[in-house]
Amino acid sequence: MSVQQDLLREAAQKESLARDFDGYVKELADVFNGIPTTPERSAAVWKGQAADRYTAQGRQLHLEIVNLGESCAATARNLRRRAQQLREEAAQARESP
Repeated sequence: MSVQQDLLREAAQKESLARDFDGYVKELADVFNGIPTTPERSAAVWKGQAADRYTAQGRQLHLEIVNLGESCAATARNLRRRAQQLREEAAQARESP
């Protein structure tokens, strides 16, 4: 296999992995969709100190999920950036004698 083909194959793999991370971001966004994480929304289920603990933990988990989603999105961007660099290297390898 040529250097150019290796570079293009690696770029394609990085693009595929970036798409996977984009999918994870979308899935993570749905994790808390519909789950009551405020006292007003959880009042029908949780009361008193249990409600306070529930909403505090729900808010914390929600923040962690948001941070994880942002990390996944950043990873996807970085993978795409590296894939573009590899394609550019492959183009230069093609032009070299």
